[in-house]
Amino acid sequence: MNISFVLDVAIALIFIYLILSLLASEIQELLATVLQWRAAHLKKSIEIMLTGGEGTKNAHQVKEIVQELYDNPLIKNISQESKEGVEAWLRHLIRSIVIFGRKSHQITLKGNEPSYMPSETFATTLLERLNLPQLAQNMTALNLQKMIKEEIILKIESYINDGNLQITEETRYTLKNEAESLKQRINNIRADFCSSKATLLTSVNRIRDELDSFIATSQLLAPSSVQNYATYEQTGDPEVPIFITQIKSLKNAIFYQGNPSYHNDHYNNTDELIRRLQPSLAQILELLVGEVKDKKSKVDRMSEAYKSFKEEFCNLDNNDEIYKAYQAIEQEIIKIRDRLPDSVRESFAALARRAQVNLKRAQAQEQAIAEEIHQFQTEIQVWFDRSMERASGVYKRNAKGVAFAIGFLLAIILNVDTFHIVNRLRTDSALRDMLVRNGELTTQACLGSSTNSGTLECFRQEVNQTIPLPIGRDETNLRQQAQESKNWLFPPMRSFLGWVVSGLAIAMGAPFWFELLGKIINVRNSGKPPAKISVHQSPQLPTLR
Repeated sequence: MNISFVLDVAIALIFIYLILSLLASEIQELLATVLQWRAAHLKKSIEIMLTGGEGTKNAHQVKEIVQELYDNPLIKNISQESKEGVEAWLRHLIRSIVIFGRKSHQITLKGNEPSYMPSETFATTLLERLNLPQLAQNMTALNLQKMIKEEIILKIESYINDGNLQITEETRYTLKNEAESLKQRINNIRADFCSSKATLLTSVNRIRDELDSFIATSQLLAPSSVQNYATYEQTGDPEVPIFITQIKSLKNAIFYQGNPSYHNDHYNNTDELIRRLQPSLAQILELLVGEVKDKKSKVDRMSEAYKSFKEEFCNLDNNDEIYKAYQAIEQEIIKIRDRLPDSVRESFAALARRAQVNLKRAQAQEQAIAEEIHQFQTEIQVWFDRSMERASGVYKRNAKGVAFAIGFLLAIILNVDTFHIVNRLRTDSALRDMLVRNGELTTQACLGSSTNSGTLECFRQEVNQTIPLPIGRDETNLRQQAQESKNWLFPPMRSFLGWVVSGLAIAMGAPFWFELLGKIINVRNSGKPPAKISVHQSPQLPTLR
């Protein structure tokens, strides 16, 4: 037995495996399409990603969320389907099969779910449930309102009512009226921001200008010398300059601007003030984590941000305007918390912290929240991509098992007994030469194809359909198998083992056998360099994405 003989047997055997693998892959692809294996696995993988693993709590709530995501037009439009004609009828029939075959399973399919979902679409759809821009706007408005009340209005009122300020009652009355007017104007500025008529930057600058106007008005009450005939008569309240100094100090503490004396007259703290008023995305998500409950719906733990929020909220007067702002934010938090289970909210909080680090928030300007939300969406996309990579690995392993089952059934139905095939190739030179010749011609004809699918499609077309294969259940083939297994203690076991080996070989996939066939033919032809074959993935094992 020389090396050429062994190579001929190997080429013929691989050629047979390649033909059967192509048949098996077509069967598996048909089953995957009709039964929507990819769509079902994708949907299940998203559920596992959101719950943090199978068998965890809130699984039912997560399924409802996933179904709502799938009902979103952005995701529904991924699956393009025919609305009329034969194609529409076939799709309706397939959908009925899918619904009937899966209505009792954990995954509920309607028959039109996508088998692929872009990470950007998933992140955009999921973020719609959070309504983060509106929540950030409400929290910024709350911080602005607290600053106006606690750092401006209350302090100005305390300065005016300070008994140590020796001003006349008339002057005090005038200052109170001006302070009330200032309060009304600043509250109007806040209202414009809350209704999105003005940006935060514009609102901050307007409040600073109103303080300047208040200082200018107050200075009219300060002492001044006017000429009255030949004498100088002083008018105004002598204590007012003390009050003006206090107001200037208050303004400077909030809206600091540089002093030419210190060569920093171009500096102002507007950016820092805006960042102070705007909550970070991480703070918002930490607040949304809120109360984490156990399976018995008892509070297991509470995020520090939410705990601080509740403590400050409970200490306010119910009639206070700030209390009403807190209440609006609390209702929004509860609404979002009811839509998202604990596991999803905690995952989002972790992603928000990562987004904040990646964005380097310290360098951001007024657009910090918008930029953080964009970065947060990017983090969700990365999270989705990595989860789908793991899901694709699981799908491939499952598909390998299905491929073996299909290959084993084909081996039984077609009587593909590897032991019998090898024996026939070893003893029947005419059959062996015919298979080797067809294998070489077909391989050389298809080596120039540039794509995996193109190579295999070429092979399907080039294979001579009249090639006799040592398989089947014809009388001659069965008689030969019986003769070969007569020395076995249990003769049927030989055929069974031959089917198992064939099933395993078919499960390896057509790309594997085609690449191996090209390499062995190259060895047989004295090392002639074969064309590059870049077939690495079986067509029946596509990734989810």
